[in-house]
Amino acid sequence: MKSTSFLGTALVAAASSLLLTLLPTSTDAHMAISNPPGQAGPWSNDLHSDVHAWIGYEGKTFPCGGYKPGPVTTYKAGEIIPVRFWNFDIKDYKKFPPPKGLNQARHGGGACEFSLSYDSGKTWHVIGQYTKTCPDIYYEWPVQIPKNVPSCLDSNKCLFAFSWTAYSTPQFYHHCANVIIHGDDKKGILPELEMQVVDVKSLHQKQDVHALGDKLSTKSTGPDRREKELNTNGYFACGGAAGKHGLDLGLV
Repeated sequence: MKSTSFLGTALVAAASSLLLTLLPTSTDAHMAISNPPGQAGPWSNDLHSDVHAWIGYEGKTFPCGGYKPGPVTTYKAGEIIPVRFWNFDIKDYKKFPPPKGLNQARHGGGACEFSLSYDSGKTWHVIGQYTKTCPDIYYEWPVQIPKNVPSCLDSNKCLFAFSWTAYSTPQFYHHCANVIIHGDDKKGILPELEMQVVDVKSLHQKQDVHALGDKLSTKSTGPDRREKELNTNGYFACGGAAGKHGLDLGLV
């Protein structure tokens, strides 16, 4: 059973709504995660206009952009997270799907990874991957928390992250949500697959890296059926078929 504790009041929500109307339209692009509610979004008390920008944009740092902790969402091992994406063109993040025809700046799709950290972002363990059509605000992207992960009860250390390498631009997007996970307290173990990080100069990563996408700047066809199955059947768990390699992200 999932529960979310929002770090705000009706006053904070009203202030966030006002700020949304004041933010420049130049930020109405790219992607952040709204489910689980990520750091620095309008559902938090620390809204930032660059929350959906890439790492390195105006000083955004890895991991997580350097934002304050956000709302805390509680999950159980084995639970499937219906990940949703968001940007500032979506005025009501509680409604899904959003209205038709919104700007996305998907940059031709690319490669998305979803990862867990139990140590405040020092290490990352991949629990989901989608290629080509990801991301897209008009679809849910289901990702399973492996059944055999250990518990993580400190929400300042426990993070769920979305990261994205696009098709048409060499930018690495990365957004985090604070979580609590109730898992296997005796034999729990995290997946072996590590997050793929590219195009981050401060980390001395390889530059000008792109991912094979779907080349669509607007709405895609959504999650691939086979990849959807892999993301919900234990493929990424420690001992699963993903191992240390996972899917071919198509990075070039």
